[in-house]
Amino acid sequence: MDRQQLEYFRTAARLQNVSRAAERLAMTQPALSRSLDRLERELGVALFERAGRGVRLSAQGAAFLPYVERALTALEDGQRELAELSGNVGRTIALGFLHTLGAEYVPELIRAFKAEHPDVRFDFNQNATPVIDRQLAAGELDLCLTGPVASPGIAWRRLRDEDVVLIVAVGHPLAAREGVRLREVAHEPFIAFKPGLAMRELSDELCRRAGFTPQITFEGEEANTVGGFVAAGLGVALTPSVAPPISGTARLHVTEPVARRSIGIAWREDRHLTSAARAFRDFALASASNR
Repeated sequence: MDRQQLEYFRTAARLQNVSRAAERLAMTQPALSRSLDRLERELGVALFERAGRGVRLSAQGAAFLPYVERALTALEDGQRELAELSGNVGRTIALGFLHTLGAEYVPELIRAFKAEHPDVRFDFNQNATPVIDRQLAAGELDLCLTGPVASPGIAWRRLRDEDVVLIVAVGHPLAAREGVRLREVAHEPFIAFKPGLAMRELSDELCRRAGFTPQITFEGEEANTVGGFVAAGLGVALTPSVAPPISGTARLHVTEPVARRSIGIAWREDRHLTSAARAFRDFALASASNR
């Protein structure tokens, strides 16, 4: 077997679809299928099983994949380190972060870092938690600014804690208040983030701690969308305090239960970080300690 075959196998295993894997690899589906067939013949086992229009890993394929992942990661890291030592790689950091961190926190952190490292460039990816977590695990990102990560092989260190606030329409009876106990809105319609997003999980947990299950009428992916529905008078919502203010809404401090979320920096423990990525990670952690 050769490295190319292993890369083909890894891509097909991740996507669970030969057609999409071939498209990702910029090759034809028959050519990819032939390569996978050769690999299976060489190993003497079936790596995939048919699953409707797609494929899924067989028991043997699932057992083989972690070894392939480690082998390819080690080769890629070795190439990155050699390129860095020879000066043939740019000082660019692939950084993922949550949508709500883009309004203030990330720009300020980058500004301060660039003052000390003006030659470092960034490739930003602003997205929801599940997306950037998957991209980090797949090696597409060097670092992530995200909530707590419990995935094997991913290191995460806390940088800051942020308040979560209740937002209501400006005409809402509570709009003139500064604070509110969450159970005071237990019978109101809620605008929520979509399932699978970290903010949705936190919102559901806060409501549970307040003693009720929210009556969710609409779901959105971004704070701006959630805030827009609140401004239209369609419900109330819990959002991070760092999210940009939405016209037509008022923010209330949640006095009970304690409503906060943690933000940290994450990276793959088994992946080589360039000197630029290490410098940014250490700078972010030092800035958090100083603050």
